[in-house]
Amino acid sequence: MKKIIKILFGLHVFCLMLTFTACENYLEFPPVLEFNEDSVFTQRTNVEKYLSTMYTYNVNQMPFASTRLDRSLLDAASDIGCGYYAQSAYGAHQFNKGTVAAEWVSNNSLGEDRFGYHYKAIRIGWKLLQRTDEVPDATQAQKDRIKGEAKAMIAMHYFELMKRYGGVPLAKKFFVTTEESAIPRSSLEDTYKYIVQLCDEVIAMPDFPAIITDRNDFGRASKAMAMGIKARTLLYMASPLFNSDRPYMDNLGTNSNLICLMKYDKELWKTAADEIKATIDTCELYGMKLTNVGDVTKNFTAAYQYLPSKGNTEIIMPYILTGVYTDYGNFVNWKPRGAPFNGYSSNLPTQNFVEMFQLKDGTYRNWDTDTITPINKPTYPYDNLDPRFKQLIAYNGEVLPELPTATLQIWDAENGNIANGGVNGKRGNAQFAYYLTKYIYGYLNNTSYTSPNQWRPFTPYMRLTEMYLNLAEALNEYYGDEDSKPVADVYARVNTIRARSGMPALNESLINTKAKMRVQIQKERAIELGFEDSRFFDLKRWKMGDTFKGPIYDLKVTKKNNGQYTYKKYIYETRPWFEHYYLHPFPPSEVNKLKGIIQNPGW
Repeated sequence: MKKIIKILFGLHVFCLMLTFTACENYLEFPPVLEFNEDSVFTQRTNVEKYLSTMYTYNVNQMPFASTRLDRSLLDAASDIGCGYYAQSAYGAHQFNKGTVAAEWVSNNSLGEDRFGYHYKAIRIGWKLLQRTDEVPDATQAQKDRIKGEAKAMIAMHYFELMKRYGGVPLAKKFFVTTEESAIPRSSLEDTYKYIVQLCDEVIAMPDFPAIITDRNDFGRASKAMAMGIKARTLLYMASPLFNSDRPYMDNLGTNSNLICLMKYDKELWKTAADEIKATIDTCELYGMKLTNVGDVTKNFTAAYQYLPSKGNTEIIMPYILTGVYTDYGNFVNWKPRGAPFNGYSSNLPTQNFVEMFQLKDGTYRNWDTDTITPINKPTYPYDNLDPRFKQLIAYNGEVLPELPTATLQIWDAENGNIANGGVNGKRGNAQFAYYLTKYIYGYLNNTSYTSPNQWRPFTPYMRLTEMYLNLAEALNEYYGDEDSKPVADVYARVNTIRARSGMPALNESLINTKAKMRVQIQKERAIELGFEDSRFFDLKRWKMGDTFKGPIYDLKVTKKNNGQYTYKKYIYETRPWFEHYYLHPFPPSEVNKLKGIIQNPGW
């Protein structure tokens, strides 16, 4: 089989023209004159090209200009992030300012989701399942792999729909006519059970790859990926947003089963824990493990950004950008503002995020008290923080390895005797006291396929670190009451992740109840998975909408005439939050023209 990652870009336009030129409805198939279906299924190579199109509809987790959220990472729309407000186009602003429009968020190339894209991928998947056995020059093993990938990707897209919209229309076969495709929303329970069913069918395929071992197949679906989708689905169903006898809003009345289970079932946590552990066990049985390159100052970075050929042993499924890049030009919007960085700060970390990081001894710095540094020691507040901090966040006084002649100077002068921020960057260019460095600096050689000048950016869609934290969460929620001490495996999973970055085990005398462990797991998830599309959806499934409000904090950094720096915490903003934000709206354009689509409450 041709390698999927090698053909995605070149075939994207071809396959779109081939399959979707006249779609007017998210489940409608184009007129036969514009799609010569029979010719596709006469050759294996054509079928592989058709399969590759499914991957082009995956949610874009690395948005550059004119793509999803217009250069914002989704977690910039949570309490841990923001975008530079002077750049009005960044999509995260719509959430942070409370101006989210229904059609924009769910059906716009610059919004958060493209609702119809999921169904376009699902349509391709069902056609592949329907006709791949007819291909004359494909072996049975090749046919089975194509069908396994198609079914796994259908399950993935239904999961992505479910976590955004709740119960959705379930297309369980290939539909041709508009009349057949007018499918009503299924209940949330039916939706999640169907995702589980699809995953089980993939997992049961005896010859479908358990994991991806060929570096050229990096980015293709596997049995482990299907197991992970099943495990994620169950974790979401066990979580407070869905696992409840009361919907987050009452507007739907008897149709509230579209947005919650209308019952609480504690056993869902145990079911989720069992499936998460099965995913971990399968990955580790076939040689995967938490990434460890032997350096506590790099292990965290390696886990989310290095290729398998460079030492990453935990990526179950990546999101890979199409095309090959030769420099950081496409990251110009993510870079720090001001010379010599010359970026636009589309993604910025907040002080709220910084305060989640412990000191290296496992205690927390007191940020509520003003900090005065020793003379000429601007990095003093950050010097002993968790090693993961420096791999995520740039701060005043830091020298970035890729720009050794430049020092970040994010400060205001005590008085007019000193120019604000010096010559290598001005406080006026920095909305916050921090910049985000995840994905930007230090990783070029470790994401290159052939040489440092042949670079293919990717982000993790699913990795073992997430599964360890998912398991810790599910076990913590299942066993005991709020004041019970967590079971040993909860501590073990979290401590294993911390240890690889040089952090001590959790203090069991302090983190000694389910409630306290819940808070700690939430912090660990934010640190490990932040800006990987995790925090935004975590806060929603935990039903912690008020956390989006903040207050959002920052630090005011002042350089004194004597060379000392003061760091003073202040409230930067308090953001709007509305209950109807818990789930996305179905695009009004789809609701207006399709039968059976009941809109989510509040939209």
